[in-house]
Amino acid sequence: MSSRVRLKIYYKCLIAAAILLMLGAAMVLSSSSPYALQSTGDPFYYFKRHCLFFIPGLVLFFYFKNLPYEKLRKLAKVLILVSIVLLVLTLVIGTEVKGAKRSINFKGFRFQPSELAKFSLIIYLAHFFSRYEENKKSKKAFLIPLSISGVIMLLLLKEPDFGSTATIFAYTVGFLIVAGINWFIVSGMILSSVPAVWYLIHFKPYMWKRITAFLFPEKDPMGVGYHVIQALITIGSGGLFGVGLGRGRQKLEFLPEAHKDYVFAVIGEELGFAGCILVLTLFGIIIFTCFWLSRRIKDIFGRYLAFGIGMYFGIQVFLHAGVTAKILPPKGTTLPFFSYGGSSLVVSMAMLGVLFSIINNAEIEFEQTELVSDVM
Repeated sequence: MSSRVRLKIYYKCLIAAAILLMLGAAMVLSSSSPYALQSTGDPFYYFKRHCLFFIPGLVLFFYFKNLPYEKLRKLAKVLILVSIVLLVLTLVIGTEVKGAKRSINFKGFRFQPSELAKFSLIIYLAHFFSRYEENKKSKKAFLIPLSISGVIMLLLLKEPDFGSTATIFAYTVGFLIVAGINWFIVSGMILSSVPAVWYLIHFKPYMWKRITAFLFPEKDPMGVGYHVIQALITIGSGGLFGVGLGRGRQKLEFLPEAHKDYVFAVIGEELGFAGCILVLTLFGIIIFTCFWLSRRIKDIFGRYLAFGIGMYFGIQVFLHAGVTAKILPPKGTTLPFFSYGGSSLVVSMAMLGVLFSIINNAEIEFEQTELVSDVM
């Protein structure tokens, strides 16, 4: 691939990522300030912590950007082991918030091992399936990553963290499909999740409440349907161009978790439909680049890794925006760079660093008949 095309891809992704990071910081400030003022007395409390987490995120971004991505193969098994150990520790010594243990508290800072598990699993799956394809391993070998994914999902369900569980499940299915695993096996894995879903609905009453809130929010507008209704009101009240950055009203007292699970609704109110499209387009540039690279990288590991990064951002954006727009049932899912949460920000920036390492170092096949303008 010509250096001109590589530079074009590099700078498009760099500009998109820079705008997302700056706009994300602005939205953290805007969406969190009313809640921060009420809970801490400092309207800049969460924004200052977001900026503080940005520092290690930036360090990891440059570290992975300058690290040849092939070296991540050696870290794959270590990272997945560390992630599992931390998930177990979370259940033992984790901080309980609203009945769930999802984070480990260390000197006033909370770390969510589920975010590290997402990063680690993508690297591990890319490593495993690249070896699977290179060495023509036994068809039964794919049971190894399925078992590891299963252990992670069980630990996440124990917390409980259903959003991260669904994300891990989607990663695994996506890699199985791309790896060319028999469709009967993939279908079997998907169908095998049905009993688990039934169990959760039957023995976890609040799960059923979430589904009814999704289907019929108007039946209990001040109870289980409150989040859904307020999110729709928020995202719909912005119109085409929004009420202006920082001028949203819904975040003041009406929209719960405005700075976390429903920040996309605040984007809709303050920046309007145009702002939502802008954010989705910027994410789309990064996601499309990942999938475009995954079809053209000669190195098999790089191919799977690029696909995994595309899955990471694509699924996170889809789940978060889908819940906000009432396409999916309510679940706690962060929007990368926009939702407050240090673990999510740091891991997302590390993912970006790996992507730029791939762009810089991967040997990419580029068809002469393909126009440069078609790359994006």
